[in-house]
Amino acid sequence: MFSYRFFLKQAWNITKKYRHLWFFGIFAAFIAVGGEYQIIGQGLTSEPGGIFASSGFLLLYSFFNPSFYQGLGNLASTNPAAFWSLISVSLLVLALIAIIIYLAVISQVAIIKQSAAIIISKKKNNNLTIGGGLEDGRPHFWKVLALNIISSVIISLSFFIISLPLVFLFLTDAAAITVAYIILFIIFVPVALSIALIIKYAIAARVLEGGGFTASMSQGWNMFKKNWLVSLEMALILFIINFLVGLLTLIVLFLFFIPLFVLSIQLYSSLLTAISALLIIGVMIFAASILNTFQISTWTGLYLHLQSKRGRSKLERLFHSSAR
Repeated sequence: MFSYRFFLKQAWNITKKYRHLWFFGIFAAFIAVGGEYQIIGQGLTSEPGGIFASSGFLLLYSFFNPSFYQGLGNLASTNPAAFWSLISVSLLVLALIAIIIYLAVISQVAIIKQSAAIIISKKKNNNLTIGGGLEDGRPHFWKVLALNIISSVIISLSFFIISLPLVFLFLTDAAAITVAYIILFIIFVPVALSIALIIKYAIAARVLEGGGFTASMSQGWNMFKKNWLVSLEMALILFIINFLVGLLTLIVLFLFFIPLFVLSIQLYSSLLTAISALLIIGVMIFAASILNTFQISTWTGLYLHLQSKRGRSKLERLFHSSAR
């Protein structure tokens, strides 16, 4: 019998027993929990955009804005030392971003690959290591990165289009803006959510089956098309879990660690301030690593099941039982 509880329990057991996966969960946090959870969150809060979409388009605007390069030219001519310092810092930041992106993609692949091996073997596997996960991730880096970029671009573009009516807020009446916003919301939120889930399956197909880009996308589309309601319900369940874990983490921080941080500032103790800040960051990283390992393992288990069997959504089972 198909049960969401089974996949959640399976993923939790993997997360508990194979703690080396938490290392990958730390870096996978940069890409693993965006996607469908961001879309569901935007839908529930009715916010038309998002900080990531806004930042991305602002960055693109800066790169294509002639005044940006004019300002750099003026800085180079008036203060060469400051210009080269800016260039050095920028290159250092870009290098750091490149390393984080590399580790994030590799970590995503490693969790998928190793959690699948655990699920398939159905017994404890002591041969899985961090080094093995990094090695497994390298051959899939570029294709998985491309899939993640496509997902991020489509999601950001969708919310950018949805937010367009707000641009005309002062040019027309509020009723027309409301209607336009509702229409765009109804059209683009389901599209963006569907694409995010299709690409999630496509990434699993690429990692576990080794197909090309087109074959992986085709596999992702076919799996979503056959199990779209199951996919949406699983995304909603994981979103709720994600929200509750985030809430619990905030409660722990505000009860124990943030008061310590505030007290250290009031006492002017630099050592205590540094320790409390590190504790806050450590708690956040710890929660994110476990949560991402759990979520990716859940989707991997669902993917492996749907490869051979069709899932029955909760709504289908409810309607089926009520029709009897």
